[in-house]
Amino acid sequence: MITPEGIREIAQSILGLVDYAEVQMKTEAKQLQLYRTSVDVDTIKVFIMLDDTIVGDIQNIKLIGGSGKILLENPQEIVKNETRGLLVVFSIKVVEVA
Repeated sequence: MITPEGIREIAQSILGLVDYAEVQMKTEAKQLQLYRTSVDVDTIKVFIMLDDTIVGDIQNIKLIGGSGKILLENPQEIVKNETRGLLVVFSIKVVEVA
């Protein structure tokens, strides 16, 4: 059985792999810093803020690791204008399977 401390340690290790976010637009890809991160017991959350500088047709949002590899992605079609921001959340739950 993984202890609660072990779950938190594993979650923190997974979070440590994430380096930055990449927003794939129709015409280009933009690299973004992580807006906020959190580890709450067994749940990791990575928040990406798409501010007024990100405008157009978004096709995919990715979390990239320090090695440059894609760790997570959220493919979806979003048309974003410059009048509002958009907060995207990646959420991972660490669970022991018996």
